[in-house]
Amino acid sequence: MSVVYFSSVSNKKLNSPLNKVKKLFRKLSPEKYFGKNKLIAIKTHFGEFGNTAFIRPIYLRPIIEILKDLKTKPFLTDTNTLYVGMRTNSVDHLHNAFLNGFNYSTLQVPVIIADGLRGENSVKISIDGEYLDKVKLAADIVHADGMVCVNHFKGHEVSGFGGAIKNLSMGCASREGKLEMHSVTRPKVHKDKCTACGYCKVSCAAEAIKIEGFAVITDKCTGCARCIAVCPEGAIGINWDETAENTSLKMAEYAYGVHKALRGKILYVTIATNISPACDCYPGNDKAVCEDIGFFASTDPVALDKACYDMVLKRVGEDPFKKIYDYIDPIVQLKHAEKIGLGNLDYEMKEIK
Repeated sequence: MSVVYFSSVSNKKLNSPLNKVKKLFRKLSPEKYFGKNKLIAIKTHFGEFGNTAFIRPIYLRPIIEILKDLKTKPFLTDTNTLYVGMRTNSVDHLHNAFLNGFNYSTLQVPVIIADGLRGENSVKISIDGEYLDKVKLAADIVHADGMVCVNHFKGHEVSGFGGAIKNLSMGCASREGKLEMHSVTRPKVHKDKCTACGYCKVSCAAEAIKIEGFAVITDKCTGCARCIAVCPEGAIGINWDETAENTSLKMAEYAYGVHKALRGKILYVTIATNISPACDCYPGNDKAVCEDIGFFASTDPVALDKACYDMVLKRVGEDPFKKIYDYIDPIVQLKHAEKIGLGNLDYEMKEIK
């Protein structure tokens, strides 16, 4: 059984909620995981430009302060998206992050996009999964000396809800890895948008693209998804042809791969406020499906996600995520994560005032 620490957003004594985050993080004994001069990634989600539900940057400050007290060298990080938006490449992504408040002025640590300029700075990690034998992860996540995974708990259209496992899997995968989770075939070309400029062909390392009045992706495609990022017309897209359940199960195996790559030197903090019905990747957001709950922390991402999910169900009186996404059972992902050794579904909740 794993321990999950919890602190309510309720605050009758008017103490700063930031102190609650600091207390929770200290309960995880970060000094046992992170040492002097170690490069520690703080993995969060910077939020797509226009979205307002993402984690407020100031919630990261107590964690950064503790890491600096330990003489580590923390940095904020996220990875480029598979879809085309403000976070498709590192230049736009960094601009997006700064606009949303994840910048040196606010937090006094550098921001690094972990998978390179266009999401191809990737490392393959072998795993013994039921669906995958290896995962493709952002190189600067793999090469870090440890990580603090700061998650926003909210709904998600693939896994029912998104929390620690989603932040570990989709959040730490390179573009190639993201495509592998979402799709079973190569990218597709939207002929009506393609101008046959040939930039995708020149950029394709596998020589898998031909120009025949429009771009054609052949069987040589390795699934790196670089063409999606480089197309100036947005004419190359994703085949969303994997089932939600299979994507969810692959996400569990990707999360396990990150855990293996960092040798378990990962601590988890989840912020359960602005619990929006969909991912922070959208350039907007709907109203919350549940009232603000508070802050959670654990060394076990499975127990952490289960605790957050249970708390939402308890507060709402029903499953608000299932009501929106009736085609997926969130517990499927958690059960698979437990089965492959990522963590435990059973947990003990310890409330910290």
